[in-house]
Amino acid sequence: MTSSVLKNGAAVLALTVAGAALPVSAGELVYWSMWNENEPQAEALKEIMANYTAANPDTTFNVVWNGRQNQTKLRQALAARTPVDLMDQDSDQLAGGLQLQDQLRDLSGDLTDEVKAALLPGVLSLYGQGDTIAQLPYIYNTVNFWYDKEALAEIGAPPATWDDLIALCGAARAADTHLLVIEGNVAFYNAAYFSHYLARRNGADAMLAAFADKSGEGWNDPAVLEAAKAGRQLWDAECIAQDARGFQYPAGQQTIAMGETVGELVGSWLPTELSATTGPDFGWGAFNFPAVADGKGKTTDLEVAMVSIAILKDAPNADEAAGFLNYLMGAEAQTLLAEKGGVGVTRGGVTWPGALAEAETAAAEATALTPYGGGLNVLYPEFTSQVLQPEYNRMFLGETTPEQFVERLVAETKKYWDSQN
Repeated sequence: MTSSVLKNGAAVLALTVAGAALPVSAGELVYWSMWNENEPQAEALKEIMANYTAANPDTTFNVVWNGRQNQTKLRQALAARTPVDLMDQDSDQLAGGLQLQDQLRDLSGDLTDEVKAALLPGVLSLYGQGDTIAQLPYIYNTVNFWYDKEALAEIGAPPATWDDLIALCGAARAADTHLLVIEGNVAFYNAAYFSHYLARRNGADAMLAAFADKSGEGWNDPAVLEAAKAGRQLWDAECIAQDARGFQYPAGQQTIAMGETVGELVGSWLPTELSATTGPDFGWGAFNFPAVADGKGKTTDLEVAMVSIAILKDAPNADEAAGFLNYLMGAEAQTLLAEKGGVGVTRGGVTWPGALAEAETAAAEATALTPYGGGLNVLYPEFTSQVLQPEYNRMFLGETTPEQFVERLVAETKKYWDSQN
């Protein structure tokens, strides 16, 4: 066990090894987090907690920095009746996990009206169930095309339509570069082309609507095959270098930092992930997925990847935890999180880091929000991870055809729903 005295001297946070049992004292909030202790987001949270204790001396924090497997480790702890007050996790995972299992406290009566009113459009309702608020998104990641502004300026401007994007690929090749890059082994990154195109074609709820047809025939909508073929068009138009098929994360994104590629369709965590390579003066830009012909969806509709904080249903100090959540969503804490954590935040009126300026605009102007991948992963995570994403990646990388991909979705969707009877 280690300890850290934060710089203002207001509080001592007991920082344990991942998964270790923690003693609980009166006024001490036990917080299990998805961040690793040395990440900038964790450093920001440490300072926020210290500031809260300075203003509320009776409340201290006992933190477990579990990393990305936090929810899995927390389930084991809860089964062993380990008392935990607060936890955070990727919002999609939380919605399909502890929230779905009814292990989170309803926050609807805990959050102040000021906090509720201050959140950006759609944030609070995205994972809500009627009037119930089981999780509170506090970090906001948008999904956009992230690009090198200087490199793009040499070949053109952000595209308004899919055809514009394909034409921009040609301009990039004429300048001896490639417009886009992928990580060949990250299926959920690559499947974002499919979910975005289908959403632009059929509307923001297109993925869930197609899967809702229990016969599987929802995937036989011609727009689905069109979306699949659009992914392959990126290769035919040489938007992506052929050797990117073999890239293993993070090899692809590093080509942007090295000036070998212009951009990538990915979440707004990319500038932070590449900051050690690009340095602070790299000119990051972001544009939304463009419009498609005869599309019903808007270019201001966003896929997002939030991070949420929640109070456990059986939290020993639930009321004290609720007080901290309201503080975390205040302007002071959200500003510190943005500045020190290098992230977008969910409270309106708080300036995001400069590299994320265009993502901040996209969030403020969003007309509809869906979770990463069109929302299918939230309600049907196994189908998404075991069928849709790997099957799309095989097709996208040229191992199967778009027609075979659609046939597979039809058959596997019917099989899934038949198994639920």
